Amino acid sequence: MPRSALRSLLLLFAAFSSVTPGAAQLPSATPDQAAHGSMVRSIRFDPVAVRLRRGDSATVRVQPLDQDGKPVSDVAGVLFSPNASVVGPQVSPVTDTGAVQLTGFAPGESQMLLLVRVADSSVTFRGVNGLTQAGTLPVTVTEWPVASVKIDPPPYRAYAGTAFRLRAHAITTQGGESLTDTVSWRSTAPGVAAVTADGVVSALRPGQATLVGSAGGVSSRVTLRVLPNPVARISIAPQRTSARTGDVVHFEVKPLDRRGHAVDSIALAYSVSALDSAGATVYEDGAFVAENPGAYRVVAASGGNAAEAFVQVAPRPPANPVMKLGRGVRTAVTTSDLWVFSGKDGRDYAYTGTHAQGGGQRLFAWDVTDPENVVLTDSVVVDARVVNDVKVSRDASWAIITREGASNRRNGIVVLDLATPAHPKVIAELTDSLTGGVHNVWINGNIVYAVNDGTSAMNILDLSDPAHPRNLGRYELRPGETNKTLHDVWADGKYAYLSYWDDGLVILDIGAGTHGGSPTHPTLVSKIAYGQGNTHTAYRDGDYIFVGDEIFGCPACINGPRGYIHVIDVKDLERPKEVARFEVPEAGTHNIWVEDGALYIAYYQGGLRIVDVSGELRGDLYRQGRQLGWYDTRAPEGEAITPNAPMAWGPQLFKDTIFVSDMNSGLWVLRHQRSQPVVP
Repeated sequence: MPRSALRSLLLLFAAFSSVTPGAAQLPSATPDQAAHGSMVRSIRFDPVAVRLRRGDSATVRVQPLDQDGKPVSDVAGVLFSPNASVVGPQVSPVTDTGAVQLTGFAPGESQMLLLVRVADSSVTFRGVNGLTQAGTLPVTVTEWPVASVKIDPPPYRAYAGTAFRLRAHAITTQGGESLTDTVSWRSTAPGVAAVTADGVVSALRPGQATLVGSAGGVSSRVTLRVLPNPVARISIAPQRTSARTGDVVHFEVKPLDRRGHAVDSIALAYSVSALDSAGATVYEDGAFVAENPGAYRVVAASGGNAAEAFVQVAPRPPANPVMKLGRGVRTAVTTSDLWVFSGKDGRDYAYTGTHAQGGGQRLFAWDVTDPENVVLTDSVVVDARVVNDVKVSRDASWAIITREGASNRRNGIVVLDLATPAHPKVIAELTDSLTGGVHNVWINGNIVYAVNDGTSAMNILDLSDPAHPRNLGRYELRPGETNKTLHDVWADGKYAYLSYWDDGLVILDIGAGTHGGSPTHPTLVSKIAYGQGNTHTAYRDGDYIFVGDEIFGCPACINGPRGYIHVIDVKDLERPKEVARFEVPEAGTHNIWVEDGALYIAYYQGGLRIVDVSGELRGDLYRQGRQLGWYDTRAPEGEAITPNAPMAWGPQLFKDTIFVSDMNSGLWVLRHQRSQPVVP
């Protein structure tokens, strides 16, 4: 197999490891279909290349051909996009009709791959066994033309000798912001107010200037009146202080006029210089944070006036070891999510789901009362190709497992009775309105929020009678549109936090009363998206929401996805803003847990990472040395379905013990020496 084909198939399996919501699973195949698949030598695509606008869809007809160029029927295959951020769905089944619909997600180019089953459904998939690449289809997605340029109000008054950034947005004919066109700037009076192409304004002398922002042949204008600078002196406090790397220091900076009155709405120029080291940032609100220890000089200036302060930065304590206590080994099937709880019998249990490789139709029940002696007590088998998620009610009387890829195409949820938690029993299922599959769920009392693969909506379920679950309602971003993907939901009783893939983090009022929402009738509070990566999961703790993303198809993604943690400040819930990040360069994030000032991250091929998120957060937490611990969840031959290949899926802290599910090796039970909350 050509190296490019092998790489593409490896990317396929990395993508299936995360199960992008809405994506079909690998198609099942009868022995006859597998035999027909072995006959396929090429693919006829109609059209031979696809070009479409972002958000638009196109239908492609796919015809498998044998070595003589004759059509081959009854073939099981999928059309796969390694670059799912450009075109989706990421995986689309090829049926007897041969018609596949593609949707442009973002401007760019992708080479769609047609992958054909050449082994029947009884064959266990390992590596690239059972598939062959039969053809490629080039797809180009373009952006819509720019219709207008929207300029934000200037953030400060334009005083001579100050500088600030103007922000503007290129709005397309579809009403959204362009992903390709950027606004460039010019000034009609550069001697009064100069502006760089990317919008940094320098107010030079009193007078008036018009600044013009242009994109895609469309322009908009803002008039600035430059005023004399009234600042006579600047005060800064504290003038001397100390901190650790990663600690945020706030300086109180006051620009004063000749009478000693504060000057409002003035842009100050901040700078930081290292006296014996390097690696610190000072923000426009006067906040300072360092990545490296050393002595730093912070300067605040306006016009010809300046004030300075000094910070001595010490290193954070080194990371403590993470120790293995026990294992729940799985070598025949890949493991998905987990949930750990105390059962009604007084013992502790961990439930783990299963993924497609090896047969993803099971939930395993583990007794973890003794973390050093994990015991498998039972399993539950359902009609599914993936049991992606498992959640347990607060009183531990019932649980939900999600289903994807059911043989009868009726997926939905399965409800378990936990009267005997070591041996959970199926008491109900709900497939109505959920036939396309459920990827994740979250339980709030008797209300369950379910991620609907088929519609990319959040279905709201009533489990007040677990034996008779029913639909109560739904919430959907941009109803009626298909170019969206909901991946996960997390809720705290007041607000729900939806991970809406390319659309970013969506915050809903589900009972807080701030925006008229209720548990069954959520209302939108705000949303925030970012340029690269896909919003995969979210978890709120205090004033921060920790958002994990996934990145597929990147040059470095050959050994699995990339992605990192975005730290979103929600002190003002209507105006969320990203303030910090944690990124392990060689790996990608999956699921997370936050408790007692620590963030637990299942970092796919990077194992478990534990991060200090106590206190205020700014900047690059990884470079600041906030990692408290790390454990590599790789397992040797005989203890993993894929040996020596960590693929950490989900963490949970329970009774000072860390439980981690790993796709390739099952359940890990760990202990971190940090036994008390971090004190900032």
